[in-house]
This record gives sequence, C-alpha cells and structure tokens, in this order.
Amino acid sequence: MAANNDNSRRKPMPRRRRRQGVSVLAVIVLLILALLMGAFAGYFIARKTDPHIHALQDANDRITELENTLTLIGYPVGEDVDPARWAYDNTANDNALQDLSGADWPDDEDDLWSDDSLLGATLPEDSDPVVVAEFQGGQLLSNEVIGEYNDQLTSQIFSGHSADEVAEETLNRVLKELTGDKLIAQRATELGLTELSEADLTQIRQQAAANYETQLADYVAFSDDPGETRESAAKKLEDEGVTLESVVESLKQSWWSQKYFEHIVKDVTVTDDEIQACYDALLTAQREEFTAYPEDFEYAHANGELVVFRPEGYRAVRDILVSFSAADADVVATLTEQIELGTADENAREQIDAMYETLNDTVKEVQDKLNDGQPFESLMDAYGCSPALRNGQMRSEGYFITAGSFYNSLEFVEGSMMLEQPGQVSAPLRSPYGLHLVQYIGDVTPGEVPLADVRDAVAAEALKQKQNEYYEQQRDALLEAAQVKYYPERLR
Repeated sequence: MAANNDNSRRKPMPRRRRRQGVSVLAVIVLLILALLMGAFAGYFIARKTDPHIHALQDANDRITELENTLTLIGYPVGEDVDPARWAYDNTANDNALQDLSGADWPDDEDDLWSDDSLLGATLPEDSDPVVVAEFQGGQLLSNEVIGEYNDQLTSQIFSGHSADEVAEETLNRVLKELTGDKLIAQRATELGLTELSEADLTQIRQQAAANYETQLADYVAFSDDPGETRESAAKKLEDEGVTLESVVESLKQSWWSQKYFEHIVKDVTVTDDEIQACYDALLTAQREEFTAYPEDFEYAHANGELVVFRPEGYRAVRDILVSFSAADADVVATLTEQIELGTADENAREQIDAMYETLNDTVKEVQDKLNDGQPFESLMDAYGCSPALRNGQMRSEGYFITAGSFYNSLEFVEGSMMLEQPGQVSAPLRSPYGLHLVQYIGDVTPGEVPLADVRDAVAAEALKQKQNEYYEQQRDALLEAAQVKYYPERLR
C-alpha cells in the first residue's frame, strides 16, 4: 500500500474501513434517482448553496459517472428512453425494482446478472476462508481480501471502468497490498516499533490535541450554521463519536506504522535539482488543468493546496457577512428550492425579501462604521464573515474569483466583479447565508508563481513524493525477500 505523507503525521498504512454491503436493488434505484435529479441539483447547489463545494464540475462528473454505470449494467440512457420507464412511483412495496413504473423488471434480482455480467466479478463474502497468499512467517486468508477487493472493484465500476477489464488487475493489487501490510507489521515488530514508549505516548497526546483542534476549526469554518462555535462543534463531533480521547486511541492503534515509515525514510533528502523538477512538473500540470478548468484553481486555493500557476482574470475579495439565524437560513433555502422546482406559493419571493429586510438595520450599522473609517478586517471579526475566511490562508488572501465563478453565489460573484478599484466595498449582496458586504482586495497576479515564493512548500512536496517512492521500493523488497506465493484462483 502506498505511503501517505502529508504536513501532519504521515500514515503509510491507514486502517481500512469496510463499507456496508448494499443490495443490487438499492444500487439500481439510487443510481436512477440520482441520474434524474443530478443535473438540476448540481446547478442549484453550485449557484445557490454552500460555496465550499466544488459543485458544478463535481455534479457534471457525477452525472457522467452515473450514466456510465447505468450503461455498464445494461440500462439504456439517452434521449430515446421513455421517461415513464424511469418514473419512481413508490407503489410496489414487495419489490423495490417495480417502483420504477413502466420498467419490465424481473421478479428475482439475481436474474439481472448472468455469470459473465460486469458485476459478476465481485466475490461472495460468505464462503469459508482459504489461504490466498503465503509467505515466510505468515499467510493471507480470503476473508481478509474479499471485502477490500469488492470495495475497490465497485469504485472502479462506478468510475466507468469495465469490471471485465479491471477485475484481475484489482485483485492482484489487493493481494499485494494486504500481503505487504502483513510483512510490514512483522518487520515493525522485529524492530521494536510496535511498543509505545512514554515519549511515544506524549507525542500521541500532542498530535491528537492538534488533530482534534484542527477538526474543530474546520467544523466551525465550514459549518452551514453561521453561529457555529467551538463548543457547539465539539458537541456535534461527540455525537458523531469524535472526541479528544477517541483521536488519542486511534493514533495509538496506528502509531507503529508512522514510526516504521519514519524509520524507513529517515535518510531520504531532496536536492535543488529535484525541487526544481517537482516545481516544473507542478507548473506544467497546473497550467494545463487550471487553464482548461479555472474552477479547479479556485478549489485548490480555497483548500490550501500548493498552487504554482494562476489563471488570468482573477481578483481577491473578502466579506463581512450579516447572517441569518440557522432557522431563518433553513426557511430561505427551502423557499428558494421550492421556487426553483416550481412548487412555491405565489408569495414565496415576498417572504424571502422580507427575511432579507430583517438584516438591513445591521447592514446599515456596518456601513456607517466603514464610512467612519473603521478597518474592514476588524468588522469582519465583530460581525462575522463567510466561513472560509474565518482563519487560515483564506483569511489573509480572501476568495479568488472571476466572472462565472461557481465557488460563491451568483449575486456574490456578479456584485464583486462590478467593483472598480481595490478597497471599494459592494452594496449588500444576497446569498443563502444572509447579506454580504464584499471588499475588493486587489487583482491576483496571473501566470506562474516564482519558485522563490513557494520554495519551502515545493521542497516539502518533493520530499513527500521521494519518501513515498522509497517506501514503496522497500515494501516491494520485503515482498520479494519473503518469496510470496499468491493463489488468486482460490477466490473464484
């Protein structure tokens, strides 16, 4: 398995989480419903709701993925398909497939798939365990492989690949990964890295505290509730089973793998030439990607990724947000959705207008303070701002937007682009969160970001890549030395 080195603790061997099994019936129904609603939902989400979702391209990609999947499993898509065939009427309680009115579904879902079908490559999980790999000092059993293989194969199919083409490759890869994991665990035990010292426990507690605080900060920063606090976020995380203690326990379980990774790569370094090569590769890739898909640039910047190329036409903005209460935001979102669907009452727009009017007094108060010379940033702290601007890189740099950006609401983008000079502040602009006063910070310099400006980040990226490559080489050496014998045929 590939090592994963990042700016926090690297986890070269993350604990795998098995997905719950889903029946074929449910998969088909969900796929068809998602395809029917995907185009509308993608546009609505991208333009009207959470600005922190890379929504439009993700929605388009998802629609294509779902269409590919439906085609792969034998269902027609396209303009010639009878719409009634895909109508979901929720009447056939005895057979979920019959809820798709007009469809000639078989009574037995097993009839949907023949032995040579595309999904026939998945493996049953109820068979007795057999040895599927053996090596010096151990063996790998089928019940350790099947779930991971089915998960990876399903992901491949949902991405539009043919199972017939990728099944063998996927199985061989999973066998190698899991065998490598076992060999690494053996080697770590031999080196005494699985025992936790007091120094390890101190580091674990420190790292857990940092990780937990990051989760809290992210929860607050990207919450749909503009009134989210650290305390409310902690309670919601606790409801999800995430506490400081749970993070500590999770790190204890995987700490040995981190120690092993650091032991293996401790002597790996990068040269100036390798840093330059990493920069050149990033620049080439980003120039092509961000020129073709500028929204990817916005997404990368908003997520704090290393950016070495900036497209033309961007400006940086920040905002003061006079926000709705969580309850009012839900009402506005519901009414807006009803208007988009054509199901709203005739006075829905007036209701929405009235809710925005309740924020006008506070907006006027902020505008008066700006006119009196109070710093924009201090008022961001006093009254609030968009969640992404509460801390981190976005706090100092602001949003990078251009005409047609999908990262914020349409009105936010259009109003921001109307500002004529840096320092100018917009009129109140609507979004699902409330009313924004947007300040034009300045233009984003297009083209390549000089290596000197991002050298430390590029060096860290180059080192991460080289460490991971070296780690994989050492894992492959362990596999070769262990004289592994694989028996994939026993899984068929």
